[in-house]
Amino acid sequence: MGRIIEFLTINVATGDLDATLAKWRRLGLASLPPAHMPTPPIEITDVTVPLGPAGAVSVIAATGPGSPVARFLARRGEGAYSIAVRVDSLADVMREWDAEGIQWVRAEPFELPPGSPAGRYLPRRTLVNWVKPSSLGGIMLEVFEFEADAEHL
Repeated sequence: MGRIIEFLTINVATGDLDATLAKWRRLGLASLPPAHMPTPPIEITDVTVPLGPAGAVSVIAATGPGSPVARFLARRGEGAYSIAVRVDSLADVMREWDAEGIQWVRAEPFELPPGSPAGRYLPRRTLVNWVKPSSLGGIMLEVFEFEADAEHL
């Protein structure tokens, strides 16, 4: 049986990374360097603001007009875009949640290119899929599986 083992981050979509990050910095929080992921299906720049053991906030911006984040901003404006969690087995979770009526964005998990950051982690291998917002009351859930231990950035 697959299970959620860790909360990773809440992703906040913005049209202006610099202005939004300035607000978080005024709260005394530092951010990690930007992670640029310009290729589909992700197409974002992600700047993670670690919150210690509680997880993180990731401020995300679209890298182009076709990005899912760009479409979100056009429809809903800035705000909470998704919540990211880590699971022990994405294949098991997908099968079990599918049986419960959860709808996935992709039929199969997406494998991030080697060396791609996933929030505040740098795993050796990362699989990800997204639960459609309509399945969970309007918020997308990003579901990650990291192969082996993931190093903190």
